[in-house]
Amino acid sequence: MKTFEDLQNLGANVIHEQTHIARSKLELVLNKSFADLTRVQFMGFVSILEREYGIDLSGIRQEYDEFVQSHPDVIIQKESVILQAQSRSRQKWILGGVVAITLLIVIGSMIQGRLSIAPSEDVIQLSSGNVEVVDANLGIVPVEINTTVIAPIVEANTTALKSEINISTKSVTTIENAVSIKPMVKVWIGMLDLTTGTKSQKTTTDSIVLDKSKNTLYMFGHGRLEIVTPNGTKILKDRNAVWFTYENGQLKQINEAEFAVKNNGVTW
Repeated sequence: MKTFEDLQNLGANVIHEQTHIARSKLELVLNKSFADLTRVQFMGFVSILEREYGIDLSGIRQEYDEFVQSHPDVIIQKESVILQAQSRSRQKWILGGVVAITLLIVIGSMIQGRLSIAPSEDVIQLSSGNVEVVDANLGIVPVEINTTVIAPIVEANTTALKSEINISTKSVTTIENAVSIKPMVKVWIGMLDLTTGTKSQKTTTDSIVLDKSKNTLYMFGHGRLEIVTPNGTKILKDRNAVWFTYENGQLKQINEAEFAVKNNGVTW
């Protein structure tokens, strides 16, 4: 496969199965319908075709640029889908953050007011009766005040907690041939199932274990990520948004133009 004509002979249906580019968009590229594609769209499609089929399409790029120069009033530039998605999502998160901070301040003030009103005798009286040992994972355990009993119970609870942590860690790290992406700091993630078109989003610091049975498109609000694969670990330190595809068990980092092509206008 060495020329653009070879791609035309393959046809839109065959290329769609390989690249997941929409058939309607492929028809425009293969028919050289330059007037119906923005520069971002066209160059993104061409980049994917060059990568997937290992060919040089610099000639068709030049044809597009020559067409634009000779028909300046025909090409209609469209706003970037990605930029619109980021702008709306950031506004929502900023508004949500302001509301959350306001609620925390109000709740904190109420709690502080109650504590300041409560009599100090109540706190002192707790030492003469039963106390409750609180563990974030194991719940509230009543314990009598007895120095010979407290230490074994706390030690037993700590051992049980360590066992739980070891088991949960093992269940994640021993998944065969797993690929995961772990944010170094909290990050917004948008996910699009390329097969069903289902989309989802969340903000997290947890590792994302990729499902190799699905073809998925990922967008991260920043690129400070640790990517773990069977072949090793790669650290990214990009402060700007980054994009990935996970297709047929292969993880690839793509650029904004390629993402705009693959998401077919879907925003979060």
